[in-house]
Amino acid sequence: MQEVDAVRAGAAAKEAEQFAPQAYAHAEKLRERAEKAHVDDDRAGAQILSEHALAAFNHAFILARLAKAQRRLAVAEGELADAQKLLQALDGEQQKVAAEADDLEMRIKVIQDALPLVPNEPASPEREKARWDAARALAMQAQLLCAATRLIDPDSSGSGERTQALAGLDQALAERSAAAPIDEAIRLRSACLRSLTLARRPAAQKAPAAGQADELLAQLSKAGNLNPFRDDRGVVVVLRGVASAAGKLTPAGAERLAMLGRTAKAHPAFPVLVVVHSARGGPGRNDSARAEAVTKALEEAGAPTVEARVAGDAQPVVDRKRKGAAERNARIEIVFVSPAS
Repeated sequence: MQEVDAVRAGAAAKEAEQFAPQAYAHAEKLRERAEKAHVDDDRAGAQILSEHALAAFNHAFILARLAKAQRRLAVAEGELADAQKLLQALDGEQQKVAAEADDLEMRIKVIQDALPLVPNEPASPEREKARWDAARALAMQAQLLCAATRLIDPDSSGSGERTQALAGLDQALAERSAAAPIDEAIRLRSACLRSLTLARRPAAQKAPAAGQADELLAQLSKAGNLNPFRDDRGVVVVLRGVASAAGKLTPAGAERLAMLGRTAKAHPAFPVLVVVHSARGGPGRNDSARAEAVTKALEEAGAPTVEARVAGDAQPVVDRKRKGAAERNARIEIVFVSPAS
């Protein structure tokens, strides 16, 4: 009975009285019965009842600890739910901020490209040749950016003027009768990039956190050895060896193009721009044949909007003089033009 009294006086008993009142009351009742038996000089009964009381108090202690644990669990679950709600809100805000940051980054790039240029002075023959090559590459970039703009917004303002300016630049590049038109090439590339940014702005403002291009990039990344990447135009897949010079598709090439066509069908907001690059020389008949074959394969697979361009060798990947450059530079780009920045 002294052991019962010691247990009853401890801190655990106070917690049991608070968190497991029924079990504690049962233990108290047994203790009172044990005391009564002791008063009645029933030592055997008092001992048995005291042992039962000890067991009842221990049972009450266990129930109290369980009740406290359940209460802490309920509090933790509530805090977890609140944290998850906060995380979801922060995640949505982060996506919105990321989209706005991408838009600002694109605007900064356009503004930087649009800064007044210092006219290039005459240079050495080697430097002038490099300027001609750079002007050709920039002119082709401008054409592809403006083509992407028209795919998104056929009625984009100023498209006629830019088309005429690009035609004049192409003529100057073909004639090579004066200094390299590097300044005009830079200006037109900047103008086409700006028009593409403006064409995308309505879609970006309507759904700033949509992340459609990221979703498409992730899907293509999982599709096989495509190695997709993003540039100013959108999501790009580079293919090599998919078609012969006469424009006949290889079995592997046809399979890849069919997959890309189905992907374009599943993402109708992304028009497709096909760009055929040759290893050497300007656009030729073989390039046109390959462009036609690739376009047809994509359309037959379900791509809703496809436009093809032949770029010649204006944008080589590696120096044409390097060993194996022809195999690297001859390629076909499948560009999923992003409808928003």
